[in-house]
Amino acid sequence: MGEAPIVTTTLLAVFLLMGQQPSPGPLDKAVEEFKVQTKNLGLRADSPVRQGAAGQSRMVWHGRLFENFRNDFLDAVPHEILQRGGSKGLLRRNQFGLNVSGPVFIPHLYHGGRTTFFSFSYEGMRETIARSYLHTIPTMPERSGDWSPVVDQAGQMLPIFDPATTAPNPAFDPAQPVSPGNLEYTRAPFAGNRIPASRFDPVSRQQLQYYPAPNSDAGPFFRNNYFILAPERNRAGGVIARLDHTLRERHRLSSSLNFSNGVDGAAPWFPTIANPGPLSRDRRSRRLSIEHVFTLSPRSVNTLTLEAATNQTANQPNLDQQGEAFPLYRFQPYLSMGASYPVSRSARHTYQVSNGYSTRWGQHRLRAVLVGVQEQANSFWPQYPSGQYRFSAGLTSLPGIVNTGHAFATFLLGGAEYAERSVVTSPSYFRHTRGILALRDQWEVRPGLTLSLGLNLELTTPRVEKYDRQSTISFSQINPANGLPGALAVAGLGGFGRAFQPAIWSPEQTIGIAWNVLGSTRTVARVNYAHTFSPLPLYQGQFGTQAFNGTRTWISRNPQ
Repeated sequence: MGEAPIVTTTLLAVFLLMGQQPSPGPLDKAVEEFKVQTKNLGLRADSPVRQGAAGQSRMVWHGRLFENFRNDFLDAVPHEILQRGGSKGLLRRNQFGLNVSGPVFIPHLYHGGRTTFFSFSYEGMRETIARSYLHTIPTMPERSGDWSPVVDQAGQMLPIFDPATTAPNPAFDPAQPVSPGNLEYTRAPFAGNRIPASRFDPVSRQQLQYYPAPNSDAGPFFRNNYFILAPERNRAGGVIARLDHTLRERHRLSSSLNFSNGVDGAAPWFPTIANPGPLSRDRRSRRLSIEHVFTLSPRSVNTLTLEAATNQTANQPNLDQQGEAFPLYRFQPYLSMGASYPVSRSARHTYQVSNGYSTRWGQHRLRAVLVGVQEQANSFWPQYPSGQYRFSAGLTSLPGIVNTGHAFATFLLGGAEYAERSVVTSPSYFRHTRGILALRDQWEVRPGLTLSLGLNLELTTPRVEKYDRQSTISFSQINPANGLPGALAVAGLGGFGRAFQPAIWSPEQTIGIAWNVLGSTRTVARVNYAHTFSPLPLYQGQFGTQAFNGTRTWISRNPQ
């Protein structure tokens, strides 16, 4: 017992006599770094302390504040803004936060000392940034019905025809292709290529007030005449908090809470409720986890984890005074009016419990993990709650002849070729459950040779809806409308259960070999094989609810 210190002292003296200090190895550096870190966190007896009013010592908390900013004052003006006559590129971004950590200390109530520690972090972001776009919208003469200055892509006048004058052509030769000299149907052009104001559809006339005027002349033939330079305002803030407590040295309890709120503030393309650009969106996320680590022995550890998480999104709609969303009007190649999914919202909840047991038995390192997960996807996704109307050039063209007519001219006359309206009576609350059993064995066959074996068994239950509001097409049921096979089947009715699919087992195998070639620790050969399955996702949206949510549709019998 007395020889070890003597030998150590002798060796140190030899180094000193040689004028050299022993260079620390990787292990020595790691030990010193551990001492520094634990001292800074208040985990060591020699940690810095402060004296309280009663002379009691308390641990020091550690933390920091930070701010990161960007500003257009420091940047050049983007070229696309200068090109359109602008002189300022908006950019304001502030990313800021704080964090603090240390032992839990409540004066006169609790002193965490070396058993209870916390950490708290907050980060926020405020951003306003200009987004620029270049689009084509109708000219002011076009909106008044005057198409005399409008030309096609070749620079020739674009004729607009009156659909009310459509008539069969008695001289049509069906043996020849349709051409300007062989029309199947004739149609007279509007006089002077102008649509009379009396022919305007009253709804189209009213909706035009929400369409902004052209503000650019970037392209030929009045194209690229609408330049958008609008601010995008994004906001976010989140907290990460953690609490760790050691109980009787063999038990460690940990809990963490994460939550954040944010707004994706999309840049508006129109300053009206007819904005066709992306919608701003609210976001919320929450996550709570609790973990218990039980050290049964130096060779065995059990870890139990409980976790709950939620992510929610909701569009910020542009609504009128009656609380209705603006319809979507499509008339390519011009920019549309209105947007899809204006009032959509969704939430995804995940609840998980897992237990993992690790032990060492001889030359084997064994681990078994059992996981149970329930996922919930709640959605309210009416795509066109106020309707979608699609217009084409056909009704104002010379039937069958290209480079005639225009979709926006057809819009002025109110002649939609297709229309639909989403009828969503209620949200959908989808559920499914997954169970996973994972087994691992890392076997040291001999020094330098390790064999790893793994087996995952995953059971996924089919999707169900909380109130059985889902449906599918059954090819075995008889359709009462025509007596033929093929009918709409509803969950929980007509011999069907709550789900339309079976539960699925997914066995996954892994095997790996690691070999120190020729006994050298510097050379390792590895071979791995894995057979895996992707987990069945629980999609957002309201797919498979045709019996409860529908789409009213109107299709023109002849868009020409």
